[in-house]
Amino acid sequence: MANVKNINDVLVGTGRMFIDNEDVGQLKDDVTFTDSKENYELKAGFPQTTILEIMTSESVKLACSLLEVNLAAIQKLMPEYAALTETAGTATATDEVVTVTSKVHTMLAHGNISAVTVKTSSGTALTEGSDYYLDRLNGSIYRVAASTAIADGDSVKASYTYTTYEKSGFGVGGGAQTDKTFQVDFYHKRRDGNYRHIRIWKGKISGDFALAFKETAESPLSIEVTAQSDSSKAAGQQYMTVMDVPATAVPGGGW
Repeated sequence: MANVKNINDVLVGTGRMFIDNEDVGQLKDDVTFTDSKENYELKAGFPQTTILEIMTSESVKLACSLLEVNLAAIQKLMPEYAALTETAGTATATDEVVTVTSKVHTMLAHGNISAVTVKTSSGTALTEGSDYYLDRLNGSIYRVAASTAIADGDSVKASYTYTTYEKSGFGVGGGAQTDKTFQVDFYHKRRDGNYRHIRIWKGKISGDFALAFKETAESPLSIEVTAQSDSSKAAGQQYMTVMDVPATAVPGGGW
């Protein structure tokens, strides 16, 4: 015979997560909160028995996966990545330095280019068709083998106008370290209409950023949040709280 005292305490399904009160969207697979502890244990006597045990460290981590891999959301969670945006129109590149050879096409920084001028590193103007060939659509340049103005492997300076596009995202690498933390709220809906609410006061995104593209399946983004102690909170709740709350305490009155 089953010995279930309260069926509403049986956890089935995940829930919704909010970071700084913003819904992160659909979660995928498990959401795991882990409170890890390390204890110092003093033993004495023969045979030895434990006479003292003291907790020496504690850490709280959250692991989950975001089904929606939204670039703006990722950049907000990982502010060491530099936000990048571009509007549709045109822009100008001036004296972009590239190496030209007769055998390999060198790519300029941009494609769809026009109004091109190319000169030697010392400033002497070069002639298209006699000194270099240019593919304006994909922005590649290479040396005419018979050119006497530049040798194979010389550097030249290219100036041109290029088409820009409406796009946004972020850059990775070399960004400044940041101490930014986030309030993380997770809500799991119980069968009795109440919600189990877990709040991390100060969470910091940790671990690797791994973006996968799969042939026949979705590719959720795995994230890990490490809780930092908030000394402004009462002892015993400085990492997080776990509460059962009514729907009226949930964003939007629940779902």
